[in-house]
Amino acid sequence: MTKSRGVLLVLVVAAGMWAITLATWQAGASSETLGPAGVAMPGQAETTQASPVATACVAIIAVCGLLSAMFGRIGRFVIFGLAELAALGYGVSAITAIGAPGATSWPIVALLAAVVGVVVIGWVAYASRAWTGSNRYARSAEGAGGEFDSAATWDALSRGDEVETGREGTGAEAADAESADEQDAESVDAQTAEAEAADAQAAETAEDESPRSDEGPTSRR
Repeated sequence: MTKSRGVLLVLVVAAGMWAITLATWQAGASSETLGPAGVAMPGQAETTQASPVATACVAIIAVCGLLSAMFGRIGRFVIFGLAELAALGYGVSAITAIGAPGATSWPIVALLAAVVGVVVIGWVAYASRAWTGSNRYARSAEGAGGEFDSAATWDALSRGDEVETGREGTGAEAADAESADEQDAESVDAQTAEAEAADAQAAETAEDESPRSDEGPTSRR
């Protein structure tokens, strides 16, 4: 399950619970009906909705669903735990309304919705282990040839997206290239020094042999 689908499921559950709270949970007594002698007679009118506790629990579930997309793994477990407690509180409110005088059938529906909410929130919490830690889509800033593209990076930052520039791999490759260049330069310098030493030695040898060649005819005379 993806992060967006999990958050959507929690919000759908919260929306369904909120719709149930708008229904009439209890039939309240009203004294607007007058008797034959002008005496107010109690009449039954379905005017009582869900308790404020149930409405607050729905709000907590919705907020937790939105916050779950902004936290890491541990934070999500804490948030979904709060959402589970809110769903249980919603169920307790429904049970209390079922036992109250004049209860309608809606508290039973609310109790079933609370059970469904607990199951769905628990399932989303279990599936959230595979979610990433960020709520944004990471985009690569590399061009078609695999090179770093500054224009693509600027566009991604303008959209507010996270950018994976891949500079770590580029830096390692650059370091390897620099090391290879240094080794080549050292080898060239060593070869140059050897060539210069060989030339100097050849020059010294030539100087030593030149006087001997001049003295040869003189000695014969």
